[in-house]
Amino acid sequence: SNARPDTMASNSKRDIQKQAIEQILKNAEKNLGELCTTLASYTRKTAKLRDKVDLLVATLIDFSHTEDPEFQIGLKNLAEDLALVQDYRHAQVERLETKVVTPLKAYGDIIKNKRKFTADLNREQKELQKLEKTRLSNPADRQKIAEVNAQKASANAQRSIKQIEETITDFQRQKLEDVKKVFREFITVEMLFHTKALEVFSQTYGNMEVMDAEKDMEFHSNLRHQGGMDGELEQEEATKDEEEESETEMEQDEHIRQSFAVQYAQTTRKHN
Repeated sequence: SNARPDTMASNSKRDIQKQAIEQILKNAEKNLGELCTTLASYTRKTAKLRDKVDLLVATLIDFSHTEDPEFQIGLKNLAEDLALVQDYRHAQVERLETKVVTPLKAYGDIIKNKRKFTADLNREQKELQKLEKTRLSNPADRQKIAEVNAQKASANAQRSIKQIEETITDFQRQKLEDVKKVFREFITVEMLFHTKALEVFSQTYGNMEVMDAEKDMEFHSNLRHQGGMDGELEQEEATKDEEEESETEMEQDEHIRQSFAVQYAQTTRKHN
């Protein structure tokens, strides 16, 4: 006897579907793996950027301590606002790790499980081929038993075909939904950070705009003028008065020109 036509058709269809799912898994492994690696790198570099700006903040604070009142206020406000933005960037890094990188990492195990399913199908197919071979080679008195076994195996093959179809469909649907969700999260995280940063930097830019170099020049000019006064006592008293006046002006100016970070902290304390 020849091989049964329905068995041959089932084998052929199953081979095609098996190849299809293997190609889908191969593509998914490559593409999702590359996405995961790239986004993990993006997250690490964002964290490094946060750390570098923290160093910039420390440098600005040190710089401000050596400057005259006007510039000192401006640099201090800039440092405070940069520090606040890095708090937002830290939250950005944590959200990227949790909502973007971790879900993509999970696809390693998902694909591994799907590959296990295809391996089980391969074993089942080999068993079917073995039974069909046995049926064809058996003498007439055992033909009936072999026929029954072959029919059972053929029925199993049909179920396997249906399983493969469902597996391909479910995997593709889930993959598309997960990728969509990951990038929606990615965009949301980015928008949150940039919205917060823009809110802070808009005021920071305004504070930098009103920094008046002439005030510090005037401050220096007054100090030089005091140096020309007669008598040490007059000079000391005048210097003391000038310093007190400068400190008062600086305190008033500082109260008016606060960093966004300080205003935000004050508002938060009031609400709490």
